[in-house]
Amino acid sequence: MNLIRASKKIIGFLKGRSGFNINNPLGGNGERVDIQMKESLDYNHLDLYQKSHYKRYEFALDQIKEGDICGDFACGTGYGSVLLAKKAGKLVGADIDKVVVSKIKERYKKNLKVEFQHANILDLNYTNIFDVIVSFETLEHLEENDLRTALQIFCNALKPGGRFIFSSPYMQERSEDAVKLGFHLTFYISEEKLREWLQAAGFEIESINYQNYTSHTIMPNLEEKDFIICIAVKH
Repeated sequence: MNLIRASKKIIGFLKGRSGFNINNPLGGNGERVDIQMKESLDYNHLDLYQKSHYKRYEFALDQIKEGDICGDFACGTGYGSVLLAKKAGKLVGADIDKVVVSKIKERYKKNLKVEFQHANILDLNYTNIFDVIVSFETLEHLEENDLRTALQIFCNALKPGGRFIFSSPYMQERSEDAVKLGFHLTFYISEEKLREWLQAAGFEIESINYQNYTSHTIMPNLEEKDFIICIAVKH
């Protein structure tokens, strides 16, 4: 790892200690990055975490069709749900943090296409409802058994042929610092593990892409990989 990337990892560690509240004024617990969605959003003024998060939702926006019914599960501060609603016919955003959900309901109350719910993704109970489900930076927050359960829940919620778009840290090491922070519970997430988990849940991988903190661009081939971004299709 070069010095620039090492410095970014250290910054990430320090922000993580405060629950990412440096750029999440909504508060709440856990890792959440906030961007207030406005018509004149200036991408260049975002910090490196916000840029990476925004690019993932921008990538997902390109994948959905006009009028799709979409779920954004573990939606965090909701800005991505609002972005996806530019094309989605209906967007259901769910997050486990009651404080954050109550605040984003108020913030985005004028957007009638978005419905925010306070819910644990492991308690969701939809069947053949959604055309697309998005869940960014979620799987690593679950123990492997719960991760497998979440994938099955997402698969059940999708219509046949529906698509699941998600991301996770790529091959994150199980370090003492990461364990102490307590945000991440599953480590060393690789292409092989994802393929196994997805197939067991009823998915087939459509594409695998990568992202890093240097360019934030999502591409099928990158030398430096900080995140893996996948699209999977329900059988």
